Amino acid sequence: MAFIFRFQQILEICFHEENEVKTRLAKKDGQIAETAAKIKQLKQDYATGLEQQSADLLAGDIIKVQMYPTYLKTLQQSWEFQEEELERLEKQRQKILEELLEKQRNRKTYEKMREKDEIQYKKDMLKREQKRLDEFGNRPKKGLMETDNA
Repeated sequence: MAFIFRFQQILEICFHEENEVKTRLAKKDGQIAETAAKIKQLKQDYATGLEQQSADLLAGDIIKVQMYPTYLKTLQQSWEFQEEELERLEKQRQKILEELLEKQRNRKTYEKMREKDEIQYKKDMLKREQKRLDEFGNRPKKGLMETDNA
């Protein structure tokens, strides 16, 4: 007779839900990394734009110099938007992380229940085995009974 955990299906569901949340967390981490890369690129573009503006100003190209403020402002607005997006994603990640911790707590609870049930099952099996052995040891032996009567 093998050990059967009565809440095995619930434990499997807990594993499944935890894995789903881990997948969502990984996706969110990817989105965060992507947004951080966009911010870094926009800041590099802004710095490059400032350098080009200085070079064009020194070169005396007034038409180009007049276009830089709009370009630089657009870059700055874009990176500010991406920073807000990054903050939003970080908040979402934190919520997913809290959900993951809750799912892990649930799973661990069922695992502890399983461990306790399995230990109790083993104790019960040992008691049954010992009882069978005691019964076997307390049986009168036929061979001894026949020699005593003769």
